Amino acid sequence: MMIRFARAFIQALRLTLRGESLTPPHYRSLEDWIATSMTLLADVERAAVAANVDPAALRLKLDGRQTSLETSLAMLRHNLAEEYPRLIRLDDPHSMTVVQSSNLNDQYRIGQFAAADLISSPALRRALDELNEHLLNLPAVERPRSGD
Repeated sequence: MMIRFARAFIQALRLTLRGESLTPPHYRSLEDWIATSMTLLADVERAAVAANVDPAALRLKLDGRQTSLETSLAMLRHNLAEEYPRLIRLDDPHSMTVVQSSNLNDQYRIGQFAAADLISSPALRRALDELNEHLLNLPAVERPRSGD
């Protein structure tokens, strides 16, 4: 097990030293989108702290169950930090379909909170609106056909 991690580390180090990446080129726009999403997510969290708003206390009934803003943000963070990079590395023909589906769910939850009357802080509402707008603009990614 350690040998596998060592090989992966050495491969990543070699690529980094050559200025290359493990990311297939057709996913670069998605990587940029993920980075911007993480920045906007952090902006929402900072706006909540500045407004003295507890995201765990902001709750909506979504899909028949109570969901907090805190949970919705955590789910988005997990997808951005863990799931989407894993799918990019996998580079499977269905990877982008999974990203699109997960993003639709995340955007729906964030959009519902952005539109809710329960958020009185203009800065938090603005940060949520910006994040929501960004999530609506997932880049199109097309894998090259085999043999191209």
